[in-house]
Amino acid sequence: MTRTRRRTSLVAIVAALAMVATACQIDVAATTLHVVAAQEDGFLQNGDEPYVAVIQWRVIPGEAGSTQVSFLGNLAELGSGMDDGDDASIPAAMGAASFANVQVSSISQVAQGQLPELVGTVMVVMESDLTSWGTINGLMGDVEDALANELENQIEPLTILDLTNPQVVASALSTAAANVEAAVTPGIFDQILIWLGSLGNPDDLIGVGFTVWIAAGGTLGQFIESTLPAALPANAAGGVWYDGLDPKTATVRFSGDGAIYDVDIVATNAPPS
Repeated sequence: MTRTRRRTSLVAIVAALAMVATACQIDVAATTLHVVAAQEDGFLQNGDEPYVAVIQWRVIPGEAGSTQVSFLGNLAELGSGMDDGDDASIPAAMGAASFANVQVSSISQVAQGQLPELVGTVMVVMESDLTSWGTINGLMGDVEDALANELENQIEPLTILDLTNPQVVASALSTAAANVEAAVTPGIFDQILIWLGSLGNPDDLIGVGFTVWIAAGGTLGQFIESTLPAALPANAAGGVWYDGLDPKTATVRFSGDGAIYDVDIVATNAPPS
C-alpha cells in the first residue's frame, strides 16, 4: 500500500516537473513608428506628435480566471513636427511587454489537459494635441478593463479544437479587438468633456492593433504557425512562439483621422535592451 502511494507520488512529481519544464519567456516590443502620411501637414500645421499606448495581455484557453492585462503607461510624444517619411524609436518603457513562465504545450501535453497559453499586446496609436496625459491614462484604464472582459468572454472559453482552427481563433481575437476599439472611442458626452478639457483640440485616435503569440510546440505549433498568421486581420501580427526560435518581426499599420503610421514589432526570448 505504501509502495503504491510512493509510486503514485513519484509519477505525480515527474508529471508536475514536466509541466513546469514546458514554459518559456516571450518578449514583444513595438520598436519603431514610421509616419507614412502625417495628419497635420497643412499650411498652418507643423507635423504630427504620435505616441503608442500598449496593454499587454495573457490568457490560457479553457482556464477560467487566467486572464491578465496590464497597461504599460509611460506615455510621451515620440517626436515633434513629424512629417511624411519620418521615423521615431519607441522607448521600451512605452512599447515593450515581457511575459515570464508562459505555458507551452505540444500534442502530448494537450492530451494531459494543458492547453497552450496565448500572450500579446493591444496597441492604441494616438496623435497628441491638447488632451492631458491624466485623461489619456484614465481612458486607457477603461480600455484595460474592456480588454480583460473581452479575453474572458472570447478566449478563455476556447477549446483545443478551436485552437487548431485558425479561423475560430482569428475571429475570436478580431471580435475582442473590435470591442476594445469601441471602448477606446468615448461616447458623445465623454467626447464633449474631453473636447472642453483639451481647449477644443483633443488627441486623435489613429487606430488600434494587436499582436498574438500562441505558445505551442511540436506538430501542434507547426500546424498553428502554418495557418494562423494568414487568418489574422490586417491590424494584427503574430504566430507561434516557444524557446529556441529566432526573433520574429512584423509591421502593423494604423490608419485613421487623416494619418497613416506603421509600427514595427519584434518578438524575442530576451527583453529588448
